[in-house]
Amino acid sequence: MDIKHTKKLSVFAVLLFSTTMLFGCAHYEVNTNRGNIPGYYIRSEMQEADRAVETARQAGKDKACPEQFKAAEDAKNNAYDVFRACRTEEGVALAKQATAKANALCPLQPVAQPVVAPIPAPAPEPPLAPIMAAEPTPERMKYCVSLNIEYDIDKADIRPQYHDEVAKVGDFMKKYPTTTAVIEGYSDEVGNDDYNMQLSQRRAESVVKSLVDNFGIDSSRLSAKGYGKTKQTADNSSDAGRQKNRRINAIIDCALDVKDLAPPPERLCMNLKMEFATDSAAIQSIYIDEVNKVGEYMQKYPTTTAVIEGHTDNVGSSEHNVKLSQKRAENVVNYLVEKFGIDRSRLFAKGYGSDRRIAYNNTPEGRQKNRRINAVIDCVIQK
Repeated sequence: MDIKHTKKLSVFAVLLFSTTMLFGCAHYEVNTNRGNIPGYYIRSEMQEADRAVETARQAGKDKACPEQFKAAEDAKNNAYDVFRACRTEEGVALAKQATAKANALCPLQPVAQPVVAPIPAPAPEPPLAPIMAAEPTPERMKYCVSLNIEYDIDKADIRPQYHDEVAKVGDFMKKYPTTTAVIEGYSDEVGNDDYNMQLSQRRAESVVKSLVDNFGIDSSRLSAKGYGKTKQTADNSSDAGRQKNRRINAIIDCALDVKDLAPPPERLCMNLKMEFATDSAAIQSIYIDEVNKVGEYMQKYPTTTAVIEGHTDNVGSSEHNVKLSQKRAENVVNYLVEKFGIDRSRLFAKGYGSDRRIAYNNTPEGRQKNRRINAVIDCVIQK
């Protein structure tokens, strides 16, 4: 019984020793002898510091941040020196610090983002200038007539002898009841600006009143606008020049076929419904009929002359748009010469680019309105 009891105690002791050794070696690993520490096992923290420093070296951190790398390597070597001096736990603590330094080498620096200048907001377009009454619109012409009416000084009453002049407008508007008209009054430069503006307004209103009272034109179809001396057409240094500047114009807005106009007005302003491909001046075949209206009218009335106006929106440089609008106007002129035999001396092309807006360019619809071709036809009436 004593022998059996002794054997049991021996087995228990071996198991207890093995367990103690197992848990006691949990922080040990096989010694690679890199730190010149004798023994088969070594604390794992020591060699973890070795591995961290070596990993940093292979990653090129000894060159990327040499001073920081040397500090980590020196910390690792110091930990080994302390460990070798049998100050095990102090050496382990220093090894952990060396590992942390090696792992923290050359931290990624935040990449400086390029400073992008904010895109300036487009400058607001200046307010539209008042659109002249003679500016044609799609499918509507402007029939312009000058009324040779002379007024007494400082008077706005129409003398009886000028009834026939007013009749130019009254008879036309009675014949075409869908028409509307703007009666424009102008003065010479005698007198101050405010006075002339008021006087020209009263004279235009007197023509409107005559059209309502004597020709039965509904007042809703008429408006009066006085321009004073703002749009002089002659030199005010002579009586004849001042008389030319004291004038009344009628701008009649009408949706008519030009073939129906007889006799021809002094001036006819037409908008040609044409669109061009981007950056192109070629006339597309679907718009030929629009140009034909001008050619047929000028063939019928051989005393007429015409200015073909090209206009663009504001996309592109100002210089480019002027050249493009000029080229488009010239192509219309060339077509009228080649197709209808209109003498080139009767035609003139003028490109205005984006200078004469009739709408704002901040919408597709506005830009479309500004891209236009107008034909301004003058007729010298032979009597």
